[in-house]
Amino acid sequence: MGTLKKLTVLAMLVLTVTGLGAQGTATLVRQRQSIRFDEALRPANAASETKIVGRIVDIRKLPVVHVKLQLRNLIDGTVRQESESDDNGEYSFTILDPGTYVVEMVLLNGSVLALSNAGSLSRFETLQADVQLPGRWEGMTRGMVMPRKTSTFIGMSAATTMTAETVRMALEQRIHPVDSGEPVSPFRPSR
Repeated sequence: MGTLKKLTVLAMLVLTVTGLGAQGTATLVRQRQSIRFDEALRPANAASETKIVGRIVDIRKLPVVHVKLQLRNLIDGTVRQESESDDNGEYSFTILDPGTYVVEMVLLNGSVLALSNAGSLSRFETLQADVQLPGRWEGMTRGMVMPRKTSTFIGMSAATTMTAETVRMALEQRIHPVDSGEPVSPFRPSR
């Protein structure tokens, strides 16, 4: 017999022996394995989804809750998804297409107040993208208050001195002195 014929007979014998049914007769079952090229190959230890997760905090590291966030694709500049931070300031986006993204915090008027660092991710990766506001978030007014440095008051007028600013902030926050001190009498010129 030729080599090809011997291999064919051997293959049929292996199929016959391994394919014996309950009655002892040979059954030949062909299984076709198909490969789908439209699906990405997921590594065994990879996450099941492609995600961007993070947290939004203000300058004091306190969570910024229930604010609108949007996911922007930096390749084409489009906003892909919108979401809202939860009670802990956390958010999550499930990504369909790998790419380079940034998470933006959006005010009610549509302007972007803060954004995360840009990050690129591939399929089945999870990217941590946190957003930190440059100021203090005021939840009641839905606005941000910027911190002021002492050095910014040097060379300013009396209306914007550090003392005037401190008094203004105390009045806004309804801070009253415990002891108001002695009353100040008006200046009287000496004779």
